[in-house]
Amino acid sequence: MSRKKKRDEKTEESVKTDEPSSEESHLEIDNEGVIEPDTDAPQEMGDKNAEITEEMMDQANEKKGAAIEALNDGELQKAIDLFTDAIKLNPRLAILYAKRASVFVKLQKPNAAIRDCDRAIEINLDSAQP
Repeated sequence: MSRKKKRDEKTEESVKTDEPSSEESHLEIDNEGVIEPDTDAPQEMGDKNAEITEEMMDQANEKKGAAIEALNDGELQKAIDLFTDAIKLNPRLAILYAKRASVFVKLQKPNAAIRDCDRAIEINLDSAQP
């Protein structure tokens, strides 16, 4: 065996032994305030290709108003249901997804909120909300 090969093997061994053991690298992680991902099935997103009538637009706006009222009353699940009804009636209205996403955030359902935000941006790039 050549000297270079022996030297390389020794270097590899020292590198292997220099790695910290799992006992030494035990760290406590503070997860306070961290929201666990939700595992719910994806929410109803409406049919992108649906023909939307004036009547459907009016009904969607009524549902949106009722959803905002429910949200203001602290009835979060009712607000989700009403925003979903509005989305089914008019799936091309980005604000409906953005508003429903804000409720999902309050319910600590980040994956659902992300899906709604993605759809809102897909419909209208300017639909981002603080």
